[in-house]
Amino acid sequence: MTKERLIELEKLSIAYFLDHTNLREGSPGFGLVMDHTLKPNVASIAATGFMLSALVIGVKRHNLDRNHAKHIAEETLKTMLRLPHQQGFIAHFLDMETGLRIGSTEYSTIDTALMLCGALTVDSFFQDESISILTNQLMTRMNWAWLTHEKNNKTMFYMAYNPDKGGDYVTGKPGFIHQWDMYAEQLMMYVMVAGSVYHHLAIPLYEGFERKKGSYEGITYIYSPGNSLFVYQFPLAWLDLKDVVDRDGISWFDNAVQATLAHEKASRVMANHYATFEYPFFGFSASDSPKGYRVFGGLPNHEGHVRNDGTASTFAMIGSLPFAPELSLKAMDAMDQLPKLWGPYGYYDAFNLHQTPWFSQRYISINKGLELLMMNAYLYGDVYEYFMKHPWIIRGMEVLQWKKRNGGKTPSSIKSTL
Repeated sequence: MTKERLIELEKLSIAYFLDHTNLREGSPGFGLVMDHTLKPNVASIAATGFMLSALVIGVKRHNLDRNHAKHIAEETLKTMLRLPHQQGFIAHFLDMETGLRIGSTEYSTIDTALMLCGALTVDSFFQDESISILTNQLMTRMNWAWLTHEKNNKTMFYMAYNPDKGGDYVTGKPGFIHQWDMYAEQLMMYVMVAGSVYHHLAIPLYEGFERKKGSYEGITYIYSPGNSLFVYQFPLAWLDLKDVVDRDGISWFDNAVQATLAHEKASRVMANHYATFEYPFFGFSASDSPKGYRVFGGLPNHEGHVRNDGTASTFAMIGSLPFAPELSLKAMDAMDQLPKLWGPYGYYDAFNLHQTPWFSQRYISINKGLELLMMNAYLYGDVYEYFMKHPWIIRGMEVLQWKKRNGGKTPSSIKSTL
């Protein structure tokens, strides 16, 4: 896999977001991004965070006019302030045109946080007064205390809120839904809280989730209960933590490296059952599959076995570039030998070579966005640079007492060796 090939894929990913974002002037849904290509009327609020970040990459890599990108960013942030929300937390799925909440979708912490990552990135990059005002409005209206509660003498976030009986993720009485009591993809939320007026809650919240260690084939790390690879990747698409440890000495970057290596080892074992995982393909994540969207996981996990049906996620391998570049690049070379996996915006979402080969025919925006940000992290570190130097993030890391290790340099500590 050459640097030129990665640059080509980066361009295609930027084109994807320009083509699948509502950019119709005057539309109430301006800046909303399609959740996936098989449902063009449904937008995901998380996907907008990736689109905003794509604007920065597009300008930095000379694929997008700066003034045009700034206009898209500003108008999108205006839309974000108009969308249905509860205490700042925005509805997960929205109508692409109207911006209205679809059905009884939840008001989501993590999906709102992913959007805010994009907002902070464009604010830091463009240094524009209007964009800064809008970003500040989005950040300061977030009532993090509203979704904070005590359980078993620990402080933790609820995952979401849904006021509707029978609504998405509501299993009983409507209202608050489950909690972030485990390590997963929510790391950036603690940094955001630490940078806010609710900074006094940041360390109790950060210490409130379980750090469960497990081992697989001699690799020990803090793992998520389902151990889907994306949980280690999504927060580190913006947070450059390569040379950073928390006050207990935990490196979440190193932890992601170990998780990636464990997934790769488990993939070699799974090759005995599924041809998909013959070397060099690896990783179990959340993606399209022959039976629709599925969430797969590696080892260790709370079920004690690999959850997979022979499906490999393209973005899982590309999303590992900052953590295990040699593995990722070899996997991408091999994916290039599967012509049915290729579409107008690069690799489709997933493939399954077990028995009758199957290739996804859709793109899922947050997965495509992760690909883009991780390729950029490996090649240039543009998003890392601007996100990490935003005053909100600098302040948040200081409050959490996350510090550089051994004289390491952040941001932009990961660079391509191609």
